[in-house]
Amino acid sequence: MRRGTLDIFQIVRVIIARNLEIDPEAIDLDFKFHNFIDRLAELRQRQSGSKDLLSYLEAANIYIDLSEAFQLDFFADFTDSACITVADLIFLIRSKLDNLV
Repeated sequence: MRRGTLDIFQIVRVIIARNLEIDPEAIDLDFKFHNFIDRLAELRQRQSGSKDLLSYLEAANIYIDLSEAFQLDFFADFTDSACITVADLIFLIRSKLDNLV
């Protein structure tokens, strides 16, 4: 992994782990971000008996934090994707940063 890409990975990893309250070491390039959020939201909805969408705010918060960290707007880039991995996020961030140079 290139130096810049490794730095991006570390930032992405910390932001996701902080928002999901999990160990950053549990997040690798194949971490399936959307699938994880969906399962977490479904579990929380089952436990609470509520079908509201508040559980999905975690995903939005992560995207907002990433957008602010890299000063990029990419919230809508994955709206049609069924599954997003950390590698997908890093690739998109890297390509957007490269286009700014």
